[in-house]
Amino acid sequence: MLRIHAVGGYNEVGKNMTCIEIDDEAIILDMGLYMDRFVAVQEKNIEMSREVLLTEDAIPNDEPIKNIRKKIKAIIVTHAHLDHIGAIRWMGQSYKCPIIATPYTAEVIKKHAKKIENLIAVNVNSSYRVSRNIEVEFINVTHSVPQSSILNIKTKYGNIVYSLDYKNDNHPTLGRKTNIKKLKKLDNVLLLIADSTNADEERKTFSEYIAKEMLHDIIMGMEVGDHGLFITTFSSHIARLKSILHISKMLGRKPVFIGRSLHDYIASAENLKLVNFSKDAEIIKNAGRAEKKLRAMNKNKEEYVFIVTGSMGEKNAVLTKIVNDELELKISPHDFVIFSCEVIPTPAIKANRQILEQKLHRKKARIFKDIHVSGHASREDLRDLIKILSPHHILPAHGDLAKTASLAALAGEMDYELGKNVHILQNGQSMKI
Repeated sequence: MLRIHAVGGYNEVGKNMTCIEIDDEAIILDMGLYMDRFVAVQEKNIEMSREVLLTEDAIPNDEPIKNIRKKIKAIIVTHAHLDHIGAIRWMGQSYKCPIIATPYTAEVIKKHAKKIENLIAVNVNSSYRVSRNIEVEFINVTHSVPQSSILNIKTKYGNIVYSLDYKNDNHPTLGRKTNIKKLKKLDNVLLLIADSTNADEERKTFSEYIAKEMLHDIIMGMEVGDHGLFITTFSSHIARLKSILHISKMLGRKPVFIGRSLHDYIASAENLKLVNFSKDAEIIKNAGRAEKKLRAMNKNKEEYVFIVTGSMGEKNAVLTKIVNDELELKISPHDFVIFSCEVIPTPAIKANRQILEQKLHRKKARIFKDIHVSGHASREDLRDLIKILSPHHILPAHGDLAKTASLAALAGEMDYELGKNVHILQNGQSMKI
């Protein structure tokens, strides 16, 4: 018997959690936050707890799988983004089983969920045997965080491929290319659980190299002069941060990373010797405790590139505090503010970002938005993945109904049939294969 339980991420972009029940055993894949609701809870300044986060719909509701809790042998994680690992801090200890992840993902989990034990690190392109009947392969893929993986779950019924999140980047700026050779060798793929986030985008997702060149073109190709230069992006995007550091050195300015999440993600990467930013950059974890240093830097802004948290307009992030004049570092007229990211498409985050941009306009800053390429596969990447794997069944995930329906429609173009071998689930639902 094989049953798939859609716990989270089937009604929204984020909150990803899937449970696969295989006879008398089960595994959980990912355990993430719904960032829109989580940010809203953070801004209430109330104590975080499992109960509060469940009430606010910020973490998955695992009530539908409570009856099989004793069956669960492992929690297996694809990569280090909070919409895939963030709920482990509040939910992980409820399951008496190991948490299995790639080394970088494990490092980030340790920082985010300090009380979590029984954490097992498995290298990309390696396998881990969960039990006599279940083995999991971590297949290296390109995404916007190091050591991301597609999971291949080997069972006696066939392979189940869990593909959240990934893209096929042939020119990555950090790490190896997606292991297409390994994917092509997979046979008898019973089920593909696929990322729907960009399934409605009729294109191939561009390489991270394009984002690097976009940044280079703005920073090196425009008259920056003595103005301040502020860049914000996703803190987890180590490849993007590496590009920014490189361009800063070319410009002759010292890069300064400011913010707790930037510090934590960089520290995790440095612990594994994936990067060595500390050699050439200043890293400030707590801006509020660095008043003297920031005051001195503010007097000589032309000597620095400030890489700061707050790309989504979060109220407690560094860029928001700078704009609100809560720090010694200031935005002056004509300073460059570069958003090397796209806005996460949820109502609260879009509203916060709009407020931030309005404040920057009032400061007369020069704003550059969407200097970014996505880490998610678009429609044509997904078409290629389906062609490579030839799965018997397809289950769209990581999206609301419009996005999962877009992937279902793509599968329909490839001779799959909704309700027969393409399945759409909502959170809390399950299906048997």
